[in-house]
Amino acid sequence: MGSIIDIKTEQVRLVYSAIPLSALAIFINSTLLGIVLWTVTSSEIILSWLAATYLLSALRLWHYRKFKACNPSPADIGRWRNQALIATVLSGLLWGTASLVLFPGDDIAHQVFLAFVVAGMSAGAVTTLSAYTTACLVFISLALLPIVLRFSLLGSSLGYTMAFMSALFLVMLMITSTRLNRTILGALEMRYGRQVAEATVRRQALYDTLTDLPNRRMFFDRLKQELARSQRHKHLGVVMFLDIDHFKKINDSLGHLVGDELLVAVADRLKGRLRDEDVIARLGGDEYVILVPEIGDALEGATRRAQLFAEELLTLIRGHFDIRGHNLHVTASIGITLFPLQQKTPEDLLQQADTAMYQAKREGRNSACFFLPNMQEAANHRLSIEKGLHQALARDEFELYYQPQFDSHGVLIGAEALLRWHHPERGTVSPGEFITIAEESGIILEIGEWVLRAACRAVSALSLHHLTISVNVSPRQFKDPNFVERVKRVLDDTGADPRRLRIEITESTVIDNIEQTIVRLQQLKALGISFSIDDFGTGYSSLAYLKRLPVDVIKIDQSFVRDIETDANDAAIVETIIVMAKHLGLGVVAEGVEPESMRSSLLSKGCHQFQGYLFSRPLPFPILQSQYLTGQARQVDPKLPA
Repeated sequence: MGSIIDIKTEQVRLVYSAIPLSALAIFINSTLLGIVLWTVTSSEIILSWLAATYLLSALRLWHYRKFKACNPSPADIGRWRNQALIATVLSGLLWGTASLVLFPGDDIAHQVFLAFVVAGMSAGAVTTLSAYTTACLVFISLALLPIVLRFSLLGSSLGYTMAFMSALFLVMLMITSTRLNRTILGALEMRYGRQVAEATVRRQALYDTLTDLPNRRMFFDRLKQELARSQRHKHLGVVMFLDIDHFKKINDSLGHLVGDELLVAVADRLKGRLRDEDVIARLGGDEYVILVPEIGDALEGATRRAQLFAEELLTLIRGHFDIRGHNLHVTASIGITLFPLQQKTPEDLLQQADTAMYQAKREGRNSACFFLPNMQEAANHRLSIEKGLHQALARDEFELYYQPQFDSHGVLIGAEALLRWHHPERGTVSPGEFITIAEESGIILEIGEWVLRAACRAVSALSLHHLTISVNVSPRQFKDPNFVERVKRVLDDTGADPRRLRIEITESTVIDNIEQTIVRLQQLKALGISFSIDDFGTGYSSLAYLKRLPVDVIKIDQSFVRDIETDANDAAIVETIIVMAKHLGLGVVAEGVEPESMRSSLLSKGCHQFQGYLFSRPLPFPILQSQYLTGQARQVDPKLPA
């Protein structure tokens, strides 16, 4: 069926390719006809007929250009074929009209010349339209039948003879057109038959006949290209070797037909997950190999993404398969290797992935394993952290600590909520170790809501004090379409005063989608919540964006504060931020303030709000209350170590 559609497409292409030559012939013949008949026929009629002929030729040329520009597919070729037929009918009617309105009544020489031109155009149509028989026969009939009629109406023997000769010429042209069409179709069928045969041979050489996936040969060709490209552009790719666990048992117990259909179903499921630029091939049996180019630039990030992708594929395979009435539950083992590292050839890569796959089987199947031990160690650590985070929420292992913030007089003005994870085996785990994993796995949404809720409970407990609690919000949490509604719900549930809550976002969060960020901040601002930009100076903010954001405070990143006394560049950056914030009417908090000399230097530059170990380390909420929020203990001597 595919070859028939291709033949029809080629027929229409042949018709359209002849339009420029046909238009040129029409222009020359119609012009000559008008000149020769000018003295024996009404000039108004000649001009009108020429105008219609020229206009139709121009429209056909314009249509030809559109056809060439869009290069229509076989699915659209029927519409173009119909449009070509309409144009042919109109052209045939115009030439038939010439025989009716331009026919000289008593001048046999001019009558013969008119008949000669019309016959010539009809003969030319056989050459240009025979690929489309219907169009050709319609044009010949419409062009020649009127001249037959006009000669018959002369009533003379010569007229009848000319009518008979014209009719005979019409029949001969029709027979010739039909035979030429058969010749064209035969040539096209031979051509497409050869192409189909060649394509079949090529496909059998490059594709697996069962699953229609690329085979080993084609996979190695693509892998060789990607290996060279990754070396040239300095990015990492990944090869995964996937093998279905216990596939032999399915073949032995249920038969090869069930096994083959399972292999096809697995291939379809895997293909549905891959991008266009990824490659999946079947090497034979139940072995698949997957190539994912450009998975990352740095080894750590590429390893993490490769592990996540492998876990997705394992989850896909674990879903049940309904094969010939059998509900099959299968698993797979995956070996992973990154490139380019030390590998030199595609064969090296495949061998490494194969080795890692067998290691995954030895470790119990239904898992993924890296070829390099350090990659596997990192992947295991990541999986351990991700699993532990889910358990931490269920077991209430998280706790918020609060690092106080003071003004230049040592008066407590607020505190930043900082997350701590009390792991039952590893002790306290630093946020730097698990926040990125939480962000990538998506559990950050649940953790973020827990942090917000705990901080708002603290805000409610501090209702007698005019303090602001700052809460860090991750980029993924902030981009959640339901983030504003989540915040409203937490405020309602805890009864916290939104004026005592400050949300901290990073520069990267701001810049990612500035318009959406502004809308979201304005919605929260309407509730009474204030905002600060955390780690300012390390991202990509500009004054153009900053002046549009409804923020209240800028927090100078401690990487600049740390060396303010020894690095002139950092000192200049800090001073610039302070001056800029003052002009924009924003507060400034310096993070990481430790020695008194650092505080003095910041004071001299105009910074009057501080956070750091000089004043206090992060504290559990009960200690914060007892140490700073009872009696007169809300003020400290900044000269004394906390």
